[in-house]
Amino acid sequence: MGDAATDAALPPRRIIVAGDARDTFDALVARVATVHGNPNAGPFDGVLVAGRIFPGTEAAQAMQPYIDGAKTVPVPTYFVDADGAEGLEYAHSRAAATAQRGDGSSGSSYTGIEIAPNVFMLDKSMVYDLFGGVKVAAVAGRYDALSYEDASALGKSCAKTNGEVTEDDVREMKECFDEMKKRDVIDILLCRDWPAGTLEVHGREIGREAKSASSTGSPVARAVALALSPRYHFAGSHPFFFEREPYINAKSDPSSSPWVTRFINLAGCANEDSEKWMHALKIEPGSTIDRALLCKIPPDSGPNPYLVQAGAKRRADELQPDWRDDAAKKPKPPPQRPVVGDPDKTVFVRNLNYKADEGAIAEFFGECGELLDVRLATKPENGQSRGFCHVAFKTVEGAQAALERNNASFFGRDIAVEMANERKERQPRAPPQGCWFCLSNEKDLHLVASISGECFMSMDKGGLTAEHCQLIPVEHLPSFVSLPQSAAEEIWKYLQALRMYAETKQQKVVVFERHLELRNKGGNHCHMNCIPVDDDRAALAEKIFKQAAKKLDFAWTKIDPPASAAEAQAAIKAIADEGEYYAVHLPCGSILIQTINKGEKHWMQLGREVISHLIKAPERANWQTCMQDEDAETARTAAFTEAFAAFDPMKQ
Repeated sequence: MGDAATDAALPPRRIIVAGDARDTFDALVARVATVHGNPNAGPFDGVLVAGRIFPGTEAAQAMQPYIDGAKTVPVPTYFVDADGAEGLEYAHSRAAATAQRGDGSSGSSYTGIEIAPNVFMLDKSMVYDLFGGVKVAAVAGRYDALSYEDASALGKSCAKTNGEVTEDDVREMKECFDEMKKRDVIDILLCRDWPAGTLEVHGREIGREAKSASSTGSPVARAVALALSPRYHFAGSHPFFFEREPYINAKSDPSSSPWVTRFINLAGCANEDSEKWMHALKIEPGSTIDRALLCKIPPDSGPNPYLVQAGAKRRADELQPDWRDDAAKKPKPPPQRPVVGDPDKTVFVRNLNYKADEGAIAEFFGECGELLDVRLATKPENGQSRGFCHVAFKTVEGAQAALERNNASFFGRDIAVEMANERKERQPRAPPQGCWFCLSNEKDLHLVASISGECFMSMDKGGLTAEHCQLIPVEHLPSFVSLPQSAAEEIWKYLQALRMYAETKQQKVVVFERHLELRNKGGNHCHMNCIPVDDDRAALAEKIFKQAAKKLDFAWTKIDPPASAAEAQAAIKAIADEGEYYAVHLPCGSILIQTINKGEKHWMQLGREVISHLIKAPERANWQTCMQDEDAETARTAAFTEAFAAFDPMKQ
């Protein structure tokens, strides 16, 4: 039978765990009252909410009826997220009013901030003793990738003000856990955020939504789950129900037996999609339960996903690199520098002998005029020449003289010389049948918000925000750089109009473009994703994209704000040539460029993933989880079209 518990066994407790209730707390209270009063289900000892119970900006209005007694909460209810700085400020004001805020040094007596009778916020990341012996570890607040990366005193202070977790929360939680008795067990870990890597190893088929949630999850929740080995781990950050098969924790010491953790994500309370949002537990406190019962391993249990060993079986088809995880790093050389000089004074030279270096090229073309720069394209893996270069002159006359050397013999080869800003375009492939972005295929035309002569604006199919749109050329061309000047200028007009429109809403526009050949899909069709971001967060766009690059071990090349579409095309082309690239147009107008070498694996969802964290909505990283039905998409398009009409360049 196993060792008997040293303390007297405590009776089982009945607990309800619910998903996020930001706008639906009244519905949650009503549902709890119903099941609590049902003799076949209740009574219950309390409720845990994996998230919020009010909008931060409307906290006082939402809670006042409960404070006044006009509404009542039947059992003690605890939540972990105040929904931002305003909600947290309100919670602290309630702490002062009720004199309930303790020093947080021990979970034995402190039970959080009393917001209203039977309503408490677990405002500290620590272990609480609730419901008469149940050990509840709560991670207070929510994870924000940008704030978490900033380890400075100022950064941590700002994060705490905004109700965001920091590395200090992990440290404080571990310290609190270390102070517990040796036989104490964490019964429940309560977080708002889904932990990163939950599905690194798993034993059954899962959907895209869960895969995305695992790859974009919180490293804080992951670290705490690994350190504490809770019996149950609840989150409420994603709008669907998911229950992972139990995983076996590491032994706390060589003489002990491990137990399992059950991870569950609950959908938002009272959601319209009929996703499960409430989970009832009948749990005997683990600190006094018979160890044989505690350590009984269910037959469907699997290995701990946070302790993945090399070669462990993974059911996911392909695990995407996580830009927030140091393990995602891979060796990569620095990007090729941009050419110094004006596009109208720069020539492009190809069919070079691979033995010709920059010195020889400079000597050859220096006879044509004074040079500003020579940039020879090289292979990143070994520095060998790729057979082409750019030569920038101080004067137009120098560039014109260089053009006369077209077909001249250099190092035993007839070289080709042409102006860098007048390169011949590749012949585009015939548009593939079924291309979503080709208007001729008549796919999702209800999402089109505006059409010009050579391009159009369409709402994103699964937008990061309600006004996430895309700028797309009518012709099936692979990239912004490859567009004819007239089409590029139309795209540019739309982009400037979007920026002016966003200004009226205290927002800025962040744009990303992914140019990949996608040969097996008939070739890429250029589409530039435009996402409006609130001013305060938009100011952090460059920082968060550079953090992502650092984690993936590459560095962006930054282009100063171009004055026109042609200047932007020339600047990008000078860096990427005709190759693949990733571009981010920042709110300030600057452009971040990363070239993608042939055959190099690239994280397809980089832009969407990073911006989802920038706007504090990591659950929207996967576009498929954000899809709406056609009626909702049509309504969203109509609303944007009406709001944007005064700025639409096609209506001026």
